[in-house]
Amino acid sequence: MRSQIHIHRQGAGPVLVFLHGWTMAGDIFADAFARLGGQFTCLAPDLPGHGRSAGFSATVEGAAEMLDTLLREDDLREVTLVGWSLGALVGWEYLARFGDTRVRAMVSIDMSPRPLNGDDWDLGLSGQTADEALAKTGWFRDDWPRAARAIARTMFAGTGGAPGLSVAQAEARINAQPAPVMAEFWESLVACDHRTCVRALSVPLLAIHGAQSRVYPPQTADWLARNAPKGTALVLPGAGHAPILEQPGPSCAAIARFATNPVIAL
Repeated sequence: MRSQIHIHRQGAGPVLVFLHGWTMAGDIFADAFARLGGQFTCLAPDLPGHGRSAGFSATVEGAAEMLDTLLREDDLREVTLVGWSLGALVGWEYLARFGDTRVRAMVSIDMSPRPLNGDDWDLGLSGQTADEALAKTGWFRDDWPRAARAIARTMFAGTGGAPGLSVAQAEARINAQPAPVMAEFWESLVACDHRTCVRALSVPLLAIHGAQSRVYPPQTADWLARNAPKGTALVLPGAGHAPILEQPGPSCAAIARFATNPVIAL
């Protein structure tokens, strides 16, 4: 299949590349683009298996390869990566494999560098053992509609969803994705362990997390800030797993400050 990267674009100025979460697509950042497009060039590719991109494997590795292709073909430099959930894993994978030549800073949004919990790690998926998280692959393949409903209900801090995305709308978005592809991507996602990458990051990292996240413990932000050589944490009250949707004003303001000068602590 010929490779194709479908990109959502808005604005002008220094480049922000937004990387969306699992089961979403690049257009999920429309509100953030409206808030930040007056100051930045905002780009959001549809990750492999999501939306209209094609020709890259539906894995974290394939998404990092797609990101590398995008940055090289458009000759993008001094980029700030903004990765929400899965998108943060893609950002860390990209930096580990391709280096920081084109990237000046990174923002991770409500993501753990290792999704699976274990004997030495309790900042993975909240309330789930490694075996339980791995077993979900079969559930996603066999009963995607019910899984989509459960995923949507755990995205947000409350039952009302986000200002621009209700729980019902999130469920519809998720349910529209192809179950076999989402299951394949899930296997790749939960297999990641980017703790070593985070500790070796050469670019500044801002870790934004939702104080009421039901997907990853908010304490993950503190771990990222302590372990990244140039790390900063921001935990937002009133936000769950989707701070950029649930608290768009504070999230976008923090991203703008950080992208403008990553060396200044927020």
